[in-house]
Amino acid sequence: MRSLATLAVELVLLADYWRADCDERTDIGRLVHRAKDQDDPEAATELADRFAGLAGSLPDTPGGSDRLVVPVPPTQPAAETVGELLVDALARSLAAAGAGEYRSDLVDRTAVTPRLRNVDPQQRTEIAAAAGYRASDAAAGRHVVVVDDVILTGTTVSAVAACLRDAGAASVTAAVAARTRLH
Repeated sequence: MRSLATLAVELVLLADYWRADCDERTDIGRLVHRAKDQDDPEAATELADRFAGLAGSLPDTPGGSDRLVVPVPPTQPAAETVGELLVDALARSLAAAGAGEYRSDLVDRTAVTPRLRNVDPQQRTEIAAAAGYRASDAAAGRHVVVVDDVILTGTTVSAVAACLRDAGAASVTAAVAARTRLH
């Protein structure tokens, strides 16, 4: 698995999940927790509104060409998903703020894998590879923004970026709501 640095993926981050000086969530960490782990729609809306502000922080594209905005595909099949996933709400919000065209169909996964939240960082690469990410031919020559809600090691974003690069994407930027640490 290639690292974020190896893939030349620029990371645009809203905030850290945990405060640096203690084991307390940041404001964004609390919103992510409420939205993702407690299914709080008000928190999801507030987080998506704040996330939209990242549109102005994305790197410029050559000639101002349009970007595609794609959420990281979920770990479970869409048929098993209840309501809109947080990552989809974030991607839609970013696209609506002018970051590019929202394309949930640009990347899919061919296998169900466990959530990486509780997986040892040493095993994450193997699990991400087992997801079988595939990118549509529509990625060829395009600048793509991959949206994820939380990252720890960047393994999932790296796997998605690799499949986009293999499909010919001109560039890949990761836009993430919160970066966490082992806790």
